[in-house]
Amino acid sequence: MKKFIVTTIIFLLFAVLALTINMRNPGSITLNYYFGWQAQVDLYVVLVVPFLIGLVLGALLMSISVFRNKMAAGRSKRQLAKVEKEVENLRAMPVSSGPALPGSDNS
Repeated sequence: MKKFIVTTIIFLLFAVLALTINMRNPGSITLNYYFGWQAQVDLYVVLVVPFLIGLVLGALLMSISVFRNKMAAGRSKRQLAKVEKEVENLRAMPVSSGPALPGSDNS
């Protein structure tokens, strides 16, 4: 729930930022690109679209890291469960007296 609220607040802040940029810069610009390609686009599009692309790419890269960390946590949990089961099995084994120690009177 907390994550949803933070995401919503960030989205709303971004929407307000994009809207105010659009209102403050109503003009359009000529965007020159490679191979003589040109386009008349609004200034806010030039500002907002690269930001959105960066946001999406950042989220994708971050999700890869989160996925790797979750995989490592899952492996650790499985290993912990295996070790705990082994400890329980060792605790359930009967204790043998073993060979007599030198100097003890167990004859």
